[in-house]
Amino acid sequence: MSKKKNTTMDPFQKWAHSWGRFGTVIALIYMIALPFVICAVFDCMPSLGDVINPSTIGILLIYIPVGFSEALSYIPVMGSSSYLGFITGNIMNLKFPCAVNGMKVADVEQNTPEGDAISSVSIAVSSIVAVVVLALAALLSSFIRPIFETDAMNTAKDYVIPALFGSMALGLFAGTGSKDKKVVGAIKGVIPVLVIVSLVSLAARLVGAGGSLLGMVGILIVCMLPVGILTSYIMWKKGVIKVVDVVPEGTATEETETKKVETEEK
Repeated sequence: MSKKKNTTMDPFQKWAHSWGRFGTVIALIYMIALPFVICAVFDCMPSLGDVINPSTIGILLIYIPVGFSEALSYIPVMGSSSYLGFITGNIMNLKFPCAVNGMKVADVEQNTPEGDAISSVSIAVSSIVAVVVLALAALLSSFIRPIFETDAMNTAKDYVIPALFGSMALGLFAGTGSKDKKVVGAIKGVIPVLVIVSLVSLAARLVGAGGSLLGMVGILIVCMLPVGILTSYIMWKKGVIKVVDVVPEGTATEETETKKVETEEK
């Protein structure tokens, strides 16, 4: 009889998960208790009907899929640093890009003790920097407010998030893989998802929904994750997406050496 392989979690990851769960519970208690404390102090406790109504249910139908989809898409990349990311918030446009870029700069892989450590430090530093920047902005608000009200700034701020994720996506697809393996053509795996989302947006516009998918972001992510994984797997099996060995810089491949010999003989 074959014995099952005993696997033990790295001490750092075990420590991060333990304190991450503890911190998450404390944060949840704090966030849930704070509104009740404020309402009790000011004697303005709302009734159950005021809290649970069609408006709040509509909001929950939007944000529950968003939260579920974020857990599915961010945790495999961020690892045990996800606890800190979800506690501090603003993951999509700040913590996740910082974690990914930190692992890339440090040349460590995802889902490893080193990757979790680097992403944790990146998220922590980004949180501290965000607090410092917000504090300075609050102190200097009267001086910088006219700058942010200009037409040029109003136009530029609409392109911040697309520019951030565009540059991050290009960096990911250019360097997808590990130290020994590299994924060639990874960006092709996103094409089916983009096509489907475009068709859904076009259908929404045709039926009079205005073509806006802002309220369906969470649902679309949950639906498109398996589509992206399945189509990428099919492309990999068909050879459209390839996983090749990484050739160190300055090392010539066998094909390069053959061409060099042929050129010298000529």
